[in-house]
Amino acid sequence: MTKNAEAELLFKASHRLGESILWHAARQCLYWTDLLDPGLFQASPGSAVQHTPLDLAPPIGSAAATTDPDKLILLARDGLRLVDLNTMSVTPWCNPEQGRHEIIFNDLKCDRFGRLWAGSSHALERDPRGALWCVKDRAAWQLGDVGFPVSNGPAFSPDGRLMYFNDSVNYQTFVYEISEDSLAPANRQVFARYTEEEGVPDGLTVDAEGCIWTAQWAAARVIRLSPKGEKLMTLHVPSGHVTSVCFGGKDLRDLYITTANEGLSPDISKKYPLSGSVFHYRADVEGLPEPLFPL
Repeated sequence: MTKNAEAELLFKASHRLGESILWHAARQCLYWTDLLDPGLFQASPGSAVQHTPLDLAPPIGSAAATTDPDKLILLARDGLRLVDLNTMSVTPWCNPEQGRHEIIFNDLKCDRFGRLWAGSSHALERDPRGALWCVKDRAAWQLGDVGFPVSNGPAFSPDGRLMYFNDSVNYQTFVYEISEDSLAPANRQVFARYTEEEGVPDGLTVDAEGCIWTAQWAAARVIRLSPKGEKLMTLHVPSGHVTSVCFGGKDLRDLYITTANEGLSPDISKKYPLSGSVFHYRADVEGLPEPLFPL
């Protein structure tokens, strides 16, 4: 039997597509985005939310912290961008997709070997044309996998040798083997599948016990899975769409959760009036520090 728990409101908002929440350890604050509102949201727990618009075309996806505490890598519609957090200037960095027609970028994470994994999606989220890329630096990257209408995640095991990745449209999480010596993932396996009631798997993170926490779109929940793929806990979130999760705070036991209100029916919007807000859950287990991409 799975455990049940409840998340609490942290920041009331009305994000159409709140996404990519990130705990920035060096700055001791949270960053996140709204896919359809190009900008960067920032807040420390207990403080007011700051929003800085960015001169980018929507949609914008994820952000990753770097070894320079003043710089983020941002995944924009047309590739990876470097964001200066002091000036909020945005400069092109690299584009593995090279402008492929009807392809947008979505989720981005740095692995424990210092490489970026960037997922792309079909712009209409219909055709299986999205891909998974491993980016070593601004001049070197490799295609890792293909065939996804929507790419989400990824996240990495505590030892860094397993990568979890959500094939959202097909309601499944894959696991790959990765190594420091190669930019190519290996031995893809189905790690978990979800019912329609359990929702569409979206953003991911991994805790210190090696368990996977996946945000579930259209299901008002986050699911925690064991390293064997067993469903251990359902964390109920009062939002129709749950999009991304991260651990943070001084002891890494605070789980932060973004949500969305885009496309909700009137009935679901009425049931979950806080949809689009940011939520919080105080976990019994610690998370893991997000790796920093070397600049």
